[in-house]
Parts: sequence; structure tokens; C-alpha cells
Amino acid sequence: MFGRMGNIEIFDTVFAMTILVVLAACIPLMLLFANWVLHPSRIKNAEIQGTAYESGLSHVSGTANERFPVKYYMVAMLFLVFDLEVAFIYPWAVEFMNIQSWSPLFILLGFLVILEAGYTYIYRKGVLNWTTLKD
Repeated sequence: MFGRMGNIEIFDTVFAMTILVVLAACIPLMLLFANWVLHPSRIKNAEIQGTAYESGLSHVSGTANERFPVKYYMVAMLFLVFDLEVAFIYPWAVEFMNIQSWSPLFILLGFLVILEAGYTYIYRKGVLNWTTLKD
């Protein structure tokens, strides 16, 4: 009786968790070691020492205090709206065949009407037209 949880032995659970913990500790340590070995400061080249390197560019123009154009924020907000739309409609679509009444259909219809009103609003404001957005 000792060492059993239903039909699963404790060893099966503990062994899997032990492997997971060991991997969770070893992989970051290996990556840190690889970073330490391959770090540019270990290379004795005076030209690259102390220079900024960001996003694959050896020379970065501008400062960190520059403002991003509003259109980037608008695209990000629209992405969130589309993403949430899928997150709400997908579970409804999965359960569509199991629906026994009309009420979930009316709820979805109301959601889609509100969503379409939002899309109409942003379309009339010109948010979907990339060239008309001001920086």
C-alpha cells in the first residue's frame, strides 16, 4: 500500500518532476556558460570594445527619448482587438454543435454587432489606412 497513489506509483510522479527540475536548472546554466565563453569581451579587439550593438545594427541612430509614431500603437491596439475576438469566438465555435437553445446564438450576435460597430468607428477615423495616420 505504501508508495502508491491509486494506479500511479509515487516514483512515476517524482521521477518525472525530478527530470523537469534538473532540466530547468541545467539549461539556463548551460546558456549562461555559453554566453560567458562566447562573450565579445573575451575577444581582444579594441574596435568592438565598448560599442553599442542593438538589433543587429552596429550603429544606432537617434536617442532613447525619441517618440514612436502613433500608428505603431494603433496597430498594437488593433492586434489586441483581433486577438481577443478570436479568444472569445473560438470556444463558442467549438461548442456550437452542442447548443440546445437559441440564447448563445443571440449572445454571439450581440458580441459581433458591438465588434462591428468598433470596426466601423476605427475605419471612419482612418486607423486602418496606414498612409493617412500622422506621426
